[in-house]
Amino acid sequence: MTAWLTLTNRRENQKLLLEYVRNWARERSLSPHRRLSLERAAEEILRHLLSQAYQPEQPGSIAVSLEEKGSRVRLVFEDDAAPHNPSSLSGLPAPGGPDPAVCSFYNSLQQLAESLIYYRTADRKNRLVVFLS
Repeated sequence: MTAWLTLTNRRENQKLLLEYVRNWARERSLSPHRRLSLERAAEEILRHLLSQAYQPEQPGSIAVSLEEKGSRVRLVFEDDAAPHNPSSLSGLPAPGGPDPAVCSFYNSLQQLAESLIYYRTADRKNRLVVFLS
């Protein structure tokens, strides 16, 4: 069973996220390069959620899980913010033009990840699944 780390959408929780990722990577003896890529991806996603998904002072919850899938690592972020624009993660132009912050996030994450999957769950959560080699 995959363990989830659940955080509130506050900037100071970045330390807890990185501690969770480091401990998970250390327990599995990931190479320093893979660990750093995983940390960077997790930081990028959390930073994006905090700055783009939630309105200022809006309370929220972000859950994170990590799992080994063969030679890949699956990183999952689930949040309760309003629905994200899925076209921004697929590389398609968003209505009214692309958001530069979202484009920057997507480009940065795409350099780290093998694949990205975004969807909205039946219980009204946003889920971003990232596979890293």
